[in-house]
Amino acid sequence: MNDYTKNPQEGNPPLPKRHVLGRPSVYRIGTWGIGYLPTWFSYWCVRRIAEASYLFGSTARKNVKDNLRRVFPNIAEKTVSKLALNTFRNYSEYLVDYGRFKTLGKERLFEVLTCDGMEHIHAALARGNGVIVLTIHMGNWELGGMSAGKQGIKTNVVTAHEGMLEIDAIKERYRKRHNVNTLIIGDSPFSTIELLAALRRNEMIAMLVDRSGASGKGGNITVGFFNRPFPFPKGPLILSRMTGAAIIPSFVVKEKGAYRSINTPALFAASEEEFTDCARRIMLVFEDAIRRYPDQWYNFVKV
Repeated sequence: MNDYTKNPQEGNPPLPKRHVLGRPSVYRIGTWGIGYLPTWFSYWCVRRIAEASYLFGSTARKNVKDNLRRVFPNIAEKTVSKLALNTFRNYSEYLVDYGRFKTLGKERLFEVLTCDGMEHIHAALARGNGVIVLTIHMGNWELGGMSAGKQGIKTNVVTAHEGMLEIDAIKERYRKRHNVNTLIIGDSPFSTIELLAALRRNEMIAMLVDRSGASGKGGNITVGFFNRPFPFPKGPLILSRMTGAAIIPSFVVKEKGAYRSINTPALFAASEEEFTDCARRIMLVFEDAIRRYPDQWYNFVKV
């Protein structure tokens, strides 16, 4: 068996085969079943599943280790293995939290989540051009959209097909509970028009940018990422140039049992000549975040 699944969008390259923790059955257990059990017991159960996934999921384990070596070129092999195992464990806890938080109201949500740098988002929205929030597969990235929705900010999550329609449906139902709209790239030839319309309504759009193939129809621009070339999607840069919307790199991490959303100062891509510099500055933010929280970077495909 190879390491790829069929992409539901005809004409696109094949999608990486999902590791065990990213399959629909585990998502159902983590988000709709085990999340109702006592938290400590839920964590204990999923950590055991994560350890088995680490042991038997050779491709995902190798990818995580390779990514960690890219972050820390001189890291000892023992440390790589420890960080990689913790990455699997932390991701399994993320799935439990994903389930636990699905029905949280505003007050309860902000008991488990603090937001740093929200002034950057509010300042961007005050300009009236919308805001483009860029993030990576770190911590609990879905909480960023939830928290914005709970604060009355209309949010649109831009995503590609996961490769499994059942997981797409689970995530879309989850987001709708929190007034977060999902726009799937490739679903419609008018997806770019939908994004422009959202920004012109002064809404937020959010997207992940730390995997190859995230470009959609906008293409890529090559920038450095941990001292290697990386295909950064041009889409958010084009949208910023066309609308004047601010770009805000953001990520959500778990610290001492609670989550922290970190929103950094706004960037702008006013002209195509500024694309490369803007993309590089965005990736520098994420490089720093990954170095600080390496076992919360849930990239199970090789970057």
